[in-house]
Amino acid sequence: MNPAPLLALAALLLPPPAPLSAESAGREVTKSELMSYIQDQDSDPACGVCLKAAHKYLADKTNSDLAKKTEGLAFIPAGAYRVGSPEGVGDSDERPAAEVSLDAFYIEKTEVTLKDYEQFVKLTGSNYPEWEAPNGKFNLTTGSDDYYRRMGPLIKTCRTCPVFGVSWSNARAYCAWKKRRLPTEAEWETAARAGSKEAYSFGDQPAVAGAYAWNETNSQEKPHPVGQKKPNKNGLFDMHGNVWEWMYDYYEKTYYAERPARNPQGPRMAKERVIRGGSWSTDTNSSRSGNRASSIDPNDDIGFRCAVSESDLSQQHDGGL
Repeated sequence: MNPAPLLALAALLLPPPAPLSAESAGREVTKSELMSYIQDQDSDPACGVCLKAAHKYLADKTNSDLAKKTEGLAFIPAGAYRVGSPEGVGDSDERPAAEVSLDAFYIEKTEVTLKDYEQFVKLTGSNYPEWEAPNGKFNLTTGSDDYYRRMGPLIKTCRTCPVFGVSWSNARAYCAWKKRRLPTEAEWETAARAGSKEAYSFGDQPAVAGAYAWNETNSQEKPHPVGQKKPNKNGLFDMHGNVWEWMYDYYEKTYYAERPARNPQGPRMAKERVIRGGSWSTDTNSSRSGNRASSIDPNDDIGFRCAVSESDLSQQHDGGL
């Protein structure tokens, strides 16, 4: 623990000790001398009470600050996690399945909403969704392409629906604005599985998916407010369906055969980025925990959620951010 707050608090609450020697008379007592006095076994008993109170105050404040910083986030502890699908399940790009070691991280419990993303656009004046980009061909009111026009009423009324029509760069910029980042696909799959080795976090029965996911069978061809379906055991909502989610990683079909065993982050370069989780417009199979897909362009069913490493969050706290 940083002793500076304790020293400052002690300086305010305790009277200066007697001069240590004749040579020290007439000068201010240093912080180290003051701390030595407080911790000395022969110091005034009141000092111990003060120090204990200071420790409790700072511990409570640290916990309170952490709770604020992690509100809406689920914690995934460091460990070894199996990522990928077994033979006979999914496509070849999901194999070989293997254990990877991940550092501890936090991931948002819900997909980023239209409301939250619009606040980001308003405050920064940039990173518009395709359907709102000034002079863009997909602009809902002035654009020449009506691709998103069907979604116009939903965009205006469903503020808790997940944002869509954003590029990978838009998603990355939003997460950076929040002092977060996009999750790697290894992190995302680990969080989505929530300890399950089956095709979905809830097991191997697609018929159960409706309780956990918005997909083509129950979505009425549109996204829905986040957090309405059951969460997985990590407390994460909509990891199956609603909108696809951008990952940090570039996509490469054969990447699993060469990925590192610790904190894989995808190939150094490729054409497309990984998307995960399926969407309101896809079948149940697409929302399997291990399913991999990719895109280069925004779409009406691609959104995202952010993550942050535990170590980065600690540095933010230490820096007073």
